[in-house]
Amino acid sequence: MIKSIHEYLAFFDSIRKRTMTYVNATPESMLDWRPAPEKFTTRQLLLHLGSTQVMFLQAIRTKQWKYSGHGSEKGETLDQIAAYLQQCHATFTEGLHSLGDEILSAKIPTMHGHDSSAWRLLMGLAEHEIHHRGQLSAYLQVNSCQPPQIFGLKIENVATE
Repeated sequence: MIKSIHEYLAFFDSIRKRTMTYVNATPESMLDWRPAPEKFTTRQLLLHLGSTQVMFLQAIRTKQWKYSGHGSEKGETLDQIAAYLQQCHATFTEGLHSLGDEILSAKIPTMHGHDSSAWRLLMGLAEHEIHHRGQLSAYLQVNSCQPPQIFGLKIENVATE
């Protein structure tokens, strides 16, 4: 169980930092690319990461789930998208700090209607971010772009037995 907003945010900040290396490796020319007609474009995928952070914060604050969307008005260019992600992350960070550690044990209804502790929802947000970062990595690879190495090296750089 997570008992400290500060510790959670240190953990989540490291996740977001790694995600931003993928965002920064994304070519502007890829923003409208999507793997299939019903899938997110790269732009939508990136904007979704920001909007979801704010959605989780609001759900913890108000116990209501509302999604502001991932429309291009939130960011047309890669610089605008990166700024939106930074703005959402700052809102999320400041909002969690203002709620204090006691919020972590509060029961919050999930999108499915059953109650869950806020700390569990926050772990779900981390999993969500990691999932979509993996999706972005696949988008980059399909478009012949080398994604960043998440921890700075490839498995081929590790000694074999």
